[in-house]
Amino acid sequence: MTTRTISQIPAHVPPSLVLAADPWSSGDVQPHDWMLRVAGGRGLRYSQHNPLGFALGEGCWIAQGAEEISAILLDDRNFLSHGSTGVGKLIGEDLALSPLESDGTDHNRLRGLLRPLFQPKAVEAYRERISALAMDLIAKIEADRRCEFVQDYALKLPTQIFLELMGLPVADLPRFLEWENIVMGRDAPEKMPETWLKIRAYLAAAIEERHKAPSEDLLSRILAHSAAQAGDPVAEALGMAMLLFVAGLDTVVTALGWHFLHLAEHPEKQERLRSDPSLIPAAVDELLRAYAFTSLTRIAARDVEVRGVKIKAGDVVVCPSVLASRDSTVYADPAKVDFDRGATRHFAFGLGKHICIGMHLARLELIVSLQCWLANVPRFHTPEGYRPPWHGGVSLGLDALELNW
Repeated sequence: MTTRTISQIPAHVPPSLVLAADPWSSGDVQPHDWMLRVAGGRGLRYSQHNPLGFALGEGCWIAQGAEEISAILLDDRNFLSHGSTGVGKLIGEDLALSPLESDGTDHNRLRGLLRPLFQPKAVEAYRERISALAMDLIAKIEADRRCEFVQDYALKLPTQIFLELMGLPVADLPRFLEWENIVMGRDAPEKMPETWLKIRAYLAAAIEERHKAPSEDLLSRILAHSAAQAGDPVAEALGMAMLLFVAGLDTVVTALGWHFLHLAEHPEKQERLRSDPSLIPAAVDELLRAYAFTSLTRIAARDVEVRGVKIKAGDVVVCPSVLASRDSTVYADPAKVDFDRGATRHFAFGLGKHICIGMHLARLELIVSLQCWLANVPRFHTPEGYRPPWHGGVSLGLDALELNW
């Protein structure tokens, strides 16, 4: 979601704290580098450009360093998640993508419904299927000695896994790929509201079917878990299904793009992983740190002060993960991708109570993808002089990635 608006500076914002440039629009500069150049530092700054301006109003505060970002994401009393994606406002409905857009005891209950389904032990059961699908996708392009990685692999793998887990027809893959390209900002942004309505209608119909005739798929299990608690189980299942659609797909698709671009441009790192596949899990964690791409949004619940900056109730505060994951006070030489860095926390999946519920599944898909590619595809690289198209916004991502081998 990359639509931006330009706001007037609110009266409570000191002009000295207003950013001179739009941190969400990178132009010719790689979006991570641009964000760091425009908004990196300490404390909080104010941007007249809001990546969710279509739904959350104009302007936003940006938390600049790991300390500030951690403090805000861990403070669920003063900074709320309700309405933070803007999807409900975009489609004109009182719809929450739960548990991401829930707070307090309600969040604890809703997250508790999903937690057993996405624990490491639970997602490990999908390893064999992820590997088989990865090999099938590779087999379709291997002989061509080239591919457009985003469309030929990165989009298809997590989308098909999502459909299979949810018990939705794999024949609907083309429809989901079209929707995904729009809601992730790659195609026709003007169609975003109507596309979200289509996704909502599709998933609502699927949930209603399972409400009448439950099965063993993940969508039925979510509905069953929700029905065992207080609240409206159908509405809650819909919110959770929509969250899994956008968060699960965007996370894996975007991470795959950056990870494979880095390896394509750094053959020595690619060969190191080929010669020692045991390094792949650590490499995935380091690539997630170096190319953290999400920006989490919070809404101030009341007037509050953070590092001497006065934030008013209702202000939008954005926490870009790249600013935390490349903070030089936390990481030595943070721009360097170092597979020997060792176990370090990163912010790619968020922090605190709202940390990504599907992070173990996402990480597994990334690890298996690298294992399968490096074991079956020769050294891959980008065409000479090629610069992939990218976008800024709430999610810093690649629109395409040409690979040759």
